[in-house]
Amino acid sequence: MVLEQRNSELTQEIIFPEACPVCGSDVERIEGEAVTRCTGGLFCEAQRKQAIKHFASRKALDIDGLGDKLVELLVDHNMIKDPSQLFSLTAQQLASLPRMGETSAKKLVNSLQLSKKTTLARFLYSLGIREVGEATAANLANHYKTLPAIIAAGIESLKSVSDVGEIVAKHLYYFFREEHNLTVVEQLLAAGVHWPKIQEVDQSELSLLDKTFVITGSFDAISRNDIKAALQALGAKVAGSVSKKTNTLVAGSAAGSKLTKATELGIEILDEAAILTLLGKTAD
Repeated sequence: MVLEQRNSELTQEIIFPEACPVCGSDVERIEGEAVTRCTGGLFCEAQRKQAIKHFASRKALDIDGLGDKLVELLVDHNMIKDPSQLFSLTAQQLASLPRMGETSAKKLVNSLQLSKKTTLARFLYSLGIREVGEATAANLANHYKTLPAIIAAGIESLKSVSDVGEIVAKHLYYFFREEHNLTVVEQLLAAGVHWPKIQEVDQSELSLLDKTFVITGSFDAISRNDIKAALQALGAKVAGSVSKKTNTLVAGSAAGSKLTKATELGIEILDEAAILTLLGKTAD
């Protein structure tokens, strides 16, 4: 119902909380957005299951054997409250869960240990910061090189990163200003999560700097993730959709609508053989 005139008997001012009623973390309301959100993503009980599922997902820490149902069991049995506690689980604890045998429990513990070796980009993505997807996480990692630099960055600094606008910058900034989130990050590092140092790159060696690629279809001699990583190593931005800003479409078999749109826009199209040549790779 729309009230064309304010009636004091029917309306009242809405007062938003300054802190999350569940976990006590600060709440944020980004200018231009109607929603007020809790910033305690890694800590908040209301967000706990989804945060851990995202952390363990294939494109994040990629913890083999830790599916959604198992995450729910672990949380429901009060065995974990945040992602960092995954790494303290023992095979004996896991084997006590319904439908979890000793062999499966040992495999999961091994998977957890293997997942500790990751990349800065994957780690950033795993934190589940709002609107920070794979591409944005990679851009942040390549720009700042270290986690402390990202945590310390102000909003204006963050906006200088490719693909990071005002709203994303504020999500990042407020996430790392919430003490609960920093505590979980520190606990993850203390548990042994690590990644190789990102080396400084001579800009003159980035032959694809400022070029935007889109990858679609399937490939035989190289995976899409490997193409993406190789392109990014050469300075390219890899986007998820074709637009007028796209410079090149890398099209494998069954490319579909993205190939159609790229053709209509007159965008350069490279097949598998061409992208292998561009990247200096050969088919096995």
